[in-house]
Amino acid sequence: MSFDRTGMHSYRLLVVATSLDRPHLALFEGLRAAGVRIEVCFDPASPRRSAILQAFPEARFLPVRHRLDLCAARTLRRWIAGDPPDILYAPDNKPLSISLMATRGVPVRVIGYRGTLGHLSRWDPAAWLTYLHPRLARIVCVSEAVADYLRNDLRLPPDRVAAIYKGHDPAWYDGVPASPLTRESLGLPADARIIGFVGNMRPVKGVDVLIRAMDRLPPQAHLFLAGEVADSRLRPLAGQTAERRARIHFLGPTADILGLLDLLDVFVMPSVAREGLPRAAIEAMCRRRPVVASAVGGLPELLDHGACGLLTPPRDAAALADALRRLLADSALCRQLGDAGRRRIETRFHIRETIARTLALHQSLLAGAPEALS
Repeated sequence: MSFDRTGMHSYRLLVVATSLDRPHLALFEGLRAAGVRIEVCFDPASPRRSAILQAFPEARFLPVRHRLDLCAARTLRRWIAGDPPDILYAPDNKPLSISLMATRGVPVRVIGYRGTLGHLSRWDPAAWLTYLHPRLARIVCVSEAVADYLRNDLRLPPDRVAAIYKGHDPAWYDGVPASPLTRESLGLPADARIIGFVGNMRPVKGVDVLIRAMDRLPPQAHLFLAGEVADSRLRPLAGQTAERRARIHFLGPTADILGLLDLLDVFVMPSVAREGLPRAAIEAMCRRRPVVASAVGGLPELLDHGACGLLTPPRDAAALADALRRLLADSALCRQLGDAGRRRIETRFHIRETIARTLALHQSLLAGAPEALS
């Protein structure tokens, strides 16, 4: 890596992705502002196509059907063979696999990204196409918990794994919601206390534990569940008693996340395993909502091991109910944790920190010995 006269970074980074969420897109815009020459190719079917093209109008389209898509690999190799980038970054499994195929024998360092724990095995041949591939130069992990999983469970060399939080900017979540929600508009009494969860309700999210915890809370407590219900146990569980049916509300997917967050007294993330760094909890912290979460994956890091929220053991409905009851009874503690959570995102988890740490990682990688290219 070199520097121009202003001290800015000068190297070429090619991003090969299925799509780019807001934090990733902001990362690459920040790297470009620091002098990195960014090139992007992504799947034209991305739901964020307009946003990506607005940020990078020269981006190319590269649909990747599966991890062994030889057509996509040949196309990518044709693009880079004559003038390879210094670094290729692939944040998704399929683009990572075809990128490693396309760069064989080409002097480019390939970086992958891992945002969750689990679902990998040294006995799975597919894992050797991506995270276990010997030519993969680095794996950027969304949290230290994910990095530890790769080092310890997958037995990857420690220097191949780097934890860099996927940063946000609290300003992204500021402003007035499009359609502010109220207790009255939802048919709730004025004294209702609202607990909420946002996300895809898969079994690993532990929403069943949260439903059982509601039985231990005062009758004023209501639970709002926003998102797709992918766990078939949840609706029958919520309908087992008249009290649950009256106090547990499935909202379905909603675009008005800010309005929902503002309505909540407490946000809950009761995951039982494999949580990397949940965006929903970050959004709640940006809106100054106090967070109760299970002590799994990257959640203790996000909540500074309890300094910015309350942590409970996973799968423990009684402990979860105790934490929720404590917050519902203490508005001062809610404000304290809400403010602390916002500060946490403004500092340790801000996108500027992600940009700075990514630049440092690239500098270290490019300053080292050439990677194996066989």
